[in-house]
Amino acid sequence: MTEFWESAFNKKQLMWGLAPTASASAARDTFIRSGAKSVLIPGIGYGRNARPFLERGMSVAGIEISETAIELARSRLGLEIPIVHGSVADMPFDRRKYDGVFCHGLVYLLDARGRQKLIRDCYRQLEPGGHMVFTVISKKAPMYGQGPRLGDDWYERLPGLPMYFYDAESVKREFGPYGLVELSEFDEPAGDGATLPFIKVVCKRDAVRVSAAEAVDRLHAGQVEVTVAGALQQSEVAAIAGALETSTTSILTMGGCQITDMGGVAIANALLTNKALRELWLFNNEINDAGGKAFGDALRSNASLTTLCLNENRVGDVGAAAIGEALRSSESLVELGLGRNQIGDIGGAAIGGALAFNSSVIALSLNHNHIGDAGAASIGGALRNNASLRILRLSHNEIGDSGAEAVRTGVAHNSVLRTVSFEENPASASLHQGIKAALERAP
Repeated sequence: MTEFWESAFNKKQLMWGLAPTASASAARDTFIRSGAKSVLIPGIGYGRNARPFLERGMSVAGIEISETAIELARSRLGLEIPIVHGSVADMPFDRRKYDGVFCHGLVYLLDARGRQKLIRDCYRQLEPGGHMVFTVISKKAPMYGQGPRLGDDWYERLPGLPMYFYDAESVKREFGPYGLVELSEFDEPAGDGATLPFIKVVCKRDAVRVSAAEAVDRLHAGQVEVTVAGALQQSEVAAIAGALETSTTSILTMGGCQITDMGGVAIANALLTNKALRELWLFNNEINDAGGKAFGDALRSNASLTTLCLNENRVGDVGAAAIGEALRSSESLVELGLGRNQIGDIGGAAIGGALAFNSSVIALSLNHNHIGDAGAASIGGALRNNASLRILRLSHNEIGDSGAEAVRTGVAHNSVLRTVSFEENPASASLHQGIKAALERAP
C-alpha cells in the first residue's frame, strides 16, 4: 500500500485539490466545542486537512508515510507544522498528548489488526477529555463488494489498495471500546459533483480518576475506561477484581495504587473469566513474582487482552518466565510492559524464547532490569524469526559484548523492527553503534 500512495504522489500533484474535506471542517467544529488547542492528524497527506484547524488557532502535527506528500505540504501548501515521516503502524512516535485527533479515510485501508492498533494508539495520544474523529467509508458506497474479497466487508479495490467497508455494527464493534459518543452518516464530496457515503465516528477519552468504590460501580456498569486513583487497601483491590470478572469495561488503569502480590493475583484471576478487557495498566505498584506468575497463567486462557503494563513493579525471573511461557501461545497480546522490574537472565531468556513463537506482540519493554548476556542472546536469536515486534526496549540492563552482538545480529536479520533502545548497557560503544546501524539497514 505504501508503494501505491508514493506512486500517486510522485506526480508532484495535489491529487485531491486544495480544499479540505467536509469531514475536516466538521471535526474542527467538534474540537471547537470541546475547547481543543492541539490536533494530531495521522495520514496527513500533503496537508489540506490541516487548514480548518490552523485557521481557528489550533496547533497541528501530522504523520505521513509518503516523503513526496510531505514535500508537497512544504512546497505547495507552505505548511511549517511538525510532520513525522513514518507509518501510523509505528505510532506513537513521541509521548505528546493532543486535545483532538482527526483521521480521514486512513483506517479503512488497514487489516483488522492494523485498524485496532491505530484506533488504540490514537486514543492513547488523547488528553483526558479529548476527542478523536474518524471518517470511514460506508457499505452503502457503490464500490462495495467490488474487487477480490479479502475478508468480511474487505476488498482489494485496486492492486495494493485494500478497503474495509463499515456499517453501524462494525463501527460500534471497533470503536465502542474507545469512548464512542457519536456515529453519523454523511456524504463526502468526491469531485465532479459526485459524493461518497461516509460515516463520521467521534470518540471521547474519559477524564475522571475515581475512588475504589466508584471504580466498582463503573466496572459493573461497563464504562469504557476506568482509572482508579490513590493507594488501595487489599479489600478494595479484591472488590475491583470481583467486579472485573464480568465487566465489559475495555480499559482499566490502576497505576501507583500500591497493589501488592495478593492484589495482583486477584486481578490476574479476574482475567480468567473476563472476556472484554483490552488494556490493563498496573504500572508503579508492588507486584512481585506471585503476581507475575498469576498473570502468566491468565494470559494462557485470556484471548481478549491486548495490553498488559507491569512497568515499575518487582516482577523477577519466576514471574517473567511464566509470562514468557504464556507468550508462546498468545495471539491477542500486542503490547507488554515489564520495564523497571527485577528480571535477570532467566526471565529474559524465557521472554526471548517466547518471541521466537509469538506473532502478536508489537511493543515490548524490558528496560531497567538486570538482563545480561544470556538473556540478550535469547532475545537476539528470536529476532531472527520474529515477524511482529516493532518496538523493543532493552536500555539500562547488564548486557555486555556477547549479548549486544546477538542483539545486533538479530536486528540485522529482522525486517519489521523500527525502534530498539539499548542505552546504558555495559557493551562497547562500537556495538551500541552497530545495533543502530543494523536497525537502519535491516532488510
